[in-house]
Amino acid sequence: MMKILPSLPFNSPWVPEIELSGEVVAAGGDAPAEMRKPGSHVVAFESVPGSIFMGRGVLSEYVRIPACQVVNIEAGVDMASASGISGSGSVALRMVRTAGIRAGHSVLVNGASGSVGSLLLQLCKLRGAKVVGIASGGNEFMVRDLGVDEVGTDFRYCVIRSLRYIQFIDYRNHDNLPAYLARQYGDRPFDFVLDCVGTQALFVNSPSYLKVDGAVINIGVFEGMFASARNALLNNWLPIWLGGVPRRYIMFSTPPACDDVICLGRLIEEGRLRIPVDSVFSMEEAVGAYERIATKRARGKVVVKVQGG
Repeated sequence: MMKILPSLPFNSPWVPEIELSGEVVAAGGDAPAEMRKPGSHVVAFESVPGSIFMGRGVLSEYVRIPACQVVNIEAGVDMASASGISGSGSVALRMVRTAGIRAGHSVLVNGASGSVGSLLLQLCKLRGAKVVGIASGGNEFMVRDLGVDEVGTDFRYCVIRSLRYIQFIDYRNHDNLPAYLARQYGDRPFDFVLDCVGTQALFVNSPSYLKVDGAVINIGVFEGMFASARNALLNNWLPIWLGGVPRRYIMFSTPPACDDVICLGRLIEEGRLRIPVDSVFSMEEAVGAYERIATKRARGKVVVKVQGG
């Protein structure tokens, strides 16, 4: 978005980001009583239009936000981790709810070590589903620690390791992930594929490993904004007799929602959900945080800490 959107008169200087954790400095008279005490720990979010189009983001020392976009969090919760509840958490929760994940379901999560994928793993497991995660081989232990049953490969089709069956597959022998999934899961297909990367090949070949009444739910655009938009149109509207894939395809963008943040915050406070943090950068190193994200190898959230915060 930062590369595409022009610099406009009303959003200069442009301040990025939509989600934060912090402490209350002051509150208006209509704010809920629990939020009026200075020093209270909170998580909050800016609206997507306000942040992206008006440039009123939260990467700032002081942020003024409506009380309806602020949620109290227990003081014992790690604030770096809490900063990722609103954005990534809301997306992961909506993906799980859209799919209707429940006990007995088998789910494939692509991009299992990312900020959304790492939460999807946990939310699916909390609902009693069997989860197969796709991540780079270097993230295997992180993904396993989050409770995934098996670890697969990243979207470049590098390494596959099955923890349940102690199986290792070298990418030099198996460089086609959809073909591997078809062989391994063709006789026990998934109920849903939750794609946080946006790998078109996973959907195109999904009839080989996805149930007829299943669906691919995608929020990833790693193949590019324009390619992803084109793929979404074709995946939803191309008739089967013209080469369309006979499986449902769902793609959406999820702005943060206060009810979702409250639900996720409660799970975190109870110790049933945790948000992995890849790295924490100081305000002066903020550009480095974006460079880390650009590598597409971040393990969980990349956080910028405002000095003195």
